[in-house]
Amino acid sequence: MDDWTMYQLTADPAYIAAFRRKKAFRAGMMGGSLAGIGVACTAMMMADLKASSRPGAPWLPKKLPKRIAASVVLGFSVCFGYSWLRSRELVGMFVIAQPSRGEEAEASPPKVASAPNGGAARTI
Repeated sequence: MDDWTMYQLTADPAYIAAFRRKKAFRAGMMGGSLAGIGVACTAMMMADLKASSRPGAPWLPKKLPKRIAASVVLGFSVCFGYSWLRSRELVGMFVIAQPSRGEEAEASPPKVASAPNGGAARTI
């Protein structure tokens, strides 16, 4: 089972922490890759426009890999952080009803019925 389901069943904070971490990591990976792709595509378009106006100009700028890497790191960081903060509202939200602390403490002992034929008592 996934971490969200296990959190719903057990209410263990370790499961919600793992769920939030995985969710934020996925969002960071998507955001970082989209940021890198955006910078690369923009650079290629700009290089194509400049190459048509200046013969002999390099097709891609020399510092493009550094810019792409920086945008990937920045996109990952922003999306990871935003997803982590937004998933904070999931803590304590249960789809499956959880017993309250008072109900567990006030639980009465099981009822015992005696057998009509004088036999041993059985729990109902």
